[in-house]
Amino acid sequence: MMKKFILVAILFSCSHLSAQPPSFEVSGNFPDLYFNHTVAEGQSFSSLAKLYNLSPNIIASSNKLHLGADLPAGRVLKIPATTTNFHHFPGANSFNNYIPIYYLVRQNDLISLISKKYGISDTTIQRINVLGSRTVKTGDKLIVGYLKVRKDQPTPSRLPSQPDTIKPITGNAPSVPIGPDTTVVQVKELDSDKLFEQARRTAFDKKDYTTALQLCFQALRKSPDYSDIRVFAGRIYTWTDKLDSAITQFTYVVEHDRDNKEVYVAYSDLRYWNEQYSKALEVCDTGLSYYGTSKDLLIRKVKILRALKRPAEAQEVLEKLLKIDRTNTEARALLQRNKDEVLKNKIGVSYEYNYFDKQFSDPWHIGSLDYSRQTNLGSIGAHLNYANRFQTSGLQYEVDAYPHISKRFYSYISGAYSSNVGVFPKYRGGFSLYSILPQSFEGEVGLRYLYFSDATLIYTGAVSKYYKSWLFTARTYITPGEQSTSHTYNFTTRYYYGGADDYFLLTLGHGISPDESIAVLLNNKQFEKLVTVKATVGFRHEFKKKYLLTIDAGWMNQEYRPNTKGNQLLTGISYQVRF
Repeated sequence: MMKKFILVAILFSCSHLSAQPPSFEVSGNFPDLYFNHTVAEGQSFSSLAKLYNLSPNIIASSNKLHLGADLPAGRVLKIPATTTNFHHFPGANSFNNYIPIYYLVRQNDLISLISKKYGISDTTIQRINVLGSRTVKTGDKLIVGYLKVRKDQPTPSRLPSQPDTIKPITGNAPSVPIGPDTTVVQVKELDSDKLFEQARRTAFDKKDYTTALQLCFQALRKSPDYSDIRVFAGRIYTWTDKLDSAITQFTYVVEHDRDNKEVYVAYSDLRYWNEQYSKALEVCDTGLSYYGTSKDLLIRKVKILRALKRPAEAQEVLEKLLKIDRTNTEARALLQRNKDEVLKNKIGVSYEYNYFDKQFSDPWHIGSLDYSRQTNLGSIGAHLNYANRFQTSGLQYEVDAYPHISKRFYSYISGAYSSNVGVFPKYRGGFSLYSILPQSFEGEVGLRYLYFSDATLIYTGAVSKYYKSWLFTARTYITPGEQSTSHTYNFTTRYYYGGADDYFLLTLGHGISPDESIAVLLNNKQFEKLVTVKATVGFRHEFKKKYLLTIDAGWMNQEYRPNTKGNQLLTGISYQVRF
């Protein structure tokens, strides 16, 4: 059973209250700490959000409720203690009070255990409690953080016992930007929370942005300082290209609720989407000054820096973000592309050994020497490929490029020549079009051209998906033949245990394409209806941010003649230097 600790909240002011302040009950362990709040008569998500300096959406979702739900008196809610409202040090601004949260030391407690529970370092506990050593005694009161509450709201030590008394505005409009619309949807008996929920549903489900805005204005007339509604109205204006109106709403929130995280997310989106990258970076940095570990703001800063052609700075932010959240899918998808723009040159060497139990008496030896450089148009590379197959050695000369087309599209183009036909095709060409898709997907369609004694055309397609620390790729090769068509299917999984070049790999496949380096047959005529299964495991690790070591091993069971199968074992190693 999870232990519960009693924390005491005391509001320091010029004149101390003589009454003993009440206690807070806090459960969980960092980063999943929360306050248990018993709902008082008349309280709503809106009033609790103002009380605890959180978004109403966060409180509602943490309790698996929607914003329009009624809150009966006596119901116990979980109020998350997050970086928004729970700080290790008190701030200094005119908008908030910082209430010290105390932990009552029990028998056998250690500072290291207390610090781990609350996500605070041992030295910080010593510093804010002015401790001369790491020793604590049973009964000591230690500050473990500060609850941030707005000065214009009642503190949790004086919870409101009466319903909210904000009256609907009548007569002249208030001196805050409510919106230009003069028609307000007639909705009776709804508080601002329910109006907000209705506005969200109208916008997302019905795409009726005009009505959604009117509902937002109705709610703002009830609660002019309800920042989440104002930010949402700004988002709707952004989506409908009414940028001046959106900026008016965002600016008001920044001026009056400057540590509201969502306004910086929405405002930086507006600037970024409209290619105002310098202003977007300014907004993002302001938000990060309050929420330095916000994943939403950090990933936006990465995209802005990349748009400003500052990949080195973007790389630092990406690495910081992945230290905070190693499973961040979007950051993982960006990491490799961005790294290639920081370290522009690559030199590598590779070797692969292939053993056959039946088909050939001699092993194969395959190697390459590679160089590539990242340019403003994309990467270009040159490769010298070597192979010893069929007791014959040969060289292949290859060039390739990955030119950028747009933010969403890039391509692959290659060409190769060898005078040692049989060891390599005499000519090889390739083209693929890649698309960076939403939700961290990537798609590819392309073709490959091989010419031995006659031409072979191969079609290929792939779909990749980043999910947390994983990359999944499904690929197919389709090779038309004289009598039928050969199909090859490969499924590859990477698990990233560190950076962009630290991963384990597993590939499973059925069939084999003439374009694969392990293929033993020379042209598509021999591939028809022959059965092949294969598996490969691999490991890659980066040293000192510029040296890469890759090791892999594989097995293939191939039907190299009708009803005749043999095993092929391979192992490979490669080393690359980036600079």
